[in-house]
Amino acid sequence: MTATSSGPEVPHALDAVDTEALNRRRGRFVPWIIAAFYLTFMTALVGFVFIAYAHPPSETTEDAYAKGLAYNDILAKAGAQAQLRWRSDIDYTAGRLRFSLTDHAGQPVTAARVKAWFVHPGNAVEDRSFDLRDDGEGRYVTDAPLPVKGVWTVHVTAEKAGRQYQSVTTVEVE
Repeated sequence: MTATSSGPEVPHALDAVDTEALNRRRGRFVPWIIAAFYLTFMTALVGFVFIAYAHPPSETTEDAYAKGLAYNDILAKAGAQAQLRWRSDIDYTAGRLRFSLTDHAGQPVTAARVKAWFVHPGNAVEDRSFDLRDDGEGRYVTDAPLPVKGVWTVHVTAEKAGRQYQSVTTVEVE
């Protein structure tokens, strides 16, 4: 017995043409989807590159590589300073820097070469350095007018007879 259908028969050739046209229409969207995907990521990449060039990194240490290689020397100098057991006091008032230095026995360290660096945290152009003069009894002073108000970091270095002492503090300039 042969099977018969009760409805009208559709030629198979038309089914193939309709299926092929439908597949072609569906396939037209695939390249657009791929293009939209890559365009989205390229837009983000261009945005990040723009941000990177517009805001260069702030270098806080010049010659960081060389200083990194010399780190063991820095540790040795810090150990030598700790063995000195010197004590210091830094005071900045009304544009005048006062630095006092005593040895491990509390005796004033006199005739040292003392230098101070004022470092502005936001603008390296404002940084200043000053040589301090010996005022007697382990006290060293200098007039240190600073160009802008704010919080400054003060680095003071004292050298005497081949020994070096460093101290760092922050001061507020009003």
